Amino acid sequence: MIRTSTRNDEALFAPLSSRRVAYTTVVAFLAWTLAVYDQITFGNLLPVIGDDFSWSSSTRSYVATAVSAGSVLIALTVGPVIDRLGRRPALLITTSGAAISSGLAALAIGPISLVLTRALSGFGAAEQSVNAAYLNEIYGSRRKGLMYAMVQAGWPVGVMLSAGLAAVLEPVVGWRGVFAVATFPLLVILLLRTGLRESPHFLKVRRLRELQSAGASSEAGTLARGWGIEQPGAGRVTYAQLLRGRLLRPTLVLCLAFFVKLIADSQLTVLATTVLRDVKGVSITNALWMVVVANLVAIAGYLALGHLGDRIGRRETIILAQCAAAACTAWLIFAAHGAASVVIGYSATLFFAQGAAAPLFTYLGEVFPTRVRGSGAALVGAVGPLGGIVGPLLYGGLQDVGWTATAAAGSGVVACAVAAALMFGSPRVRPGANLEAGA
Repeated sequence: MIRTSTRNDEALFAPLSSRRVAYTTVVAFLAWTLAVYDQITFGNLLPVIGDDFSWSSSTRSYVATAVSAGSVLIALTVGPVIDRLGRRPALLITTSGAAISSGLAALAIGPISLVLTRALSGFGAAEQSVNAAYLNEIYGSRRKGLMYAMVQAGWPVGVMLSAGLAAVLEPVVGWRGVFAVATFPLLVILLLRTGLRESPHFLKVRRLRELQSAGASSEAGTLARGWGIEQPGAGRVTYAQLLRGRLLRPTLVLCLAFFVKLIADSQLTVLATTVLRDVKGVSITNALWMVVVANLVAIAGYLALGHLGDRIGRRETIILAQCAAAACTAWLIFAAHGAASVVIGYSATLFFAQGAAAPLFTYLGEVFPTRVRGSGAALVGAVGPLGGIVGPLLYGGLQDVGWTATAAAGSGVVACAVAAALMFGSPRVRPGANLEAGA
């Protein structure tokens, strides 16, 4: 007779205590902040690294593109790990990978070694995919958007931390030292994560897989219905499961929407100082200060839009935020004049554009069922950054064919609006619905 449920299982599958949830939230926030810090630091230090190795401008561009592509491939490996081994092991793997990437980057001897080591930063980038699965499953249904927004706000915090520490440390310890220093906080997070508990949702799916592997399909079906969880297959977890049946449409729509969204976002994050200088005539020094101020405002955007998603639904919040981002971007590029207007326009743009990430990744955890929740978030999270590569190329390419810098930056307005339109093709999840209700 196959064991399906015991009294011990009730404790094993019980929701995490409020203390456990708070601890997990703090660890996830710190880990995501440091993962972002690690990612952004490479971009901040690339000019210094290029000078040290005497690279041409084209070599620097090739290295940056190769690192971005390599990190996407690495991030894709994490999805099946989240759904097969568990949320907690995936968290440990992503943090370890980010720490190894920083440590090895400090030893790079040329472009190839730097690309190979920095490609491992894809583990850090996959951090938000793990969080999308894990945190969705441990938070209550009513306030999960606001709770997740607190963690996702680690992005602007990590950006500011990277800019500040790189400016302070690089003159003292050099770019290699900056990467070496980045390793130690990640190791601390790795130790903190050993105290995390596995998601009860994943433990239920693992029990169902065990029963199916043992030939107890009927018992597994009974448990799955009782738990309100889709019965998983007993075979390997692959991305192919996302590309068939009813999951095909949301997978394609969300991948494309996030890809287009990051085309716009990258032009005002990766190319922030360049766009502000070329389009608005702002000096580099003033542009850097504007970036800091706007990222502080973006933190409020994460919290406000995360809370709004709890009230009216994530999909609706994302659509409204992207439309508002399009309007703010248009005003910034075509209408804002003077330092005060530019700061307000840029801050408002980041408030909506970056803040939309909070409801978006909460939404990913709701749309995909427990059996492929990590894989779904990982696939969308990996495809999106390809838009971050296209955005700067589009901005530069349009100018190469004769467009003005202002007109080229206007492509970001179009991308914001297209991303909003694409979200109408994704399913609606009722606010407060339990997981799998909208899957």
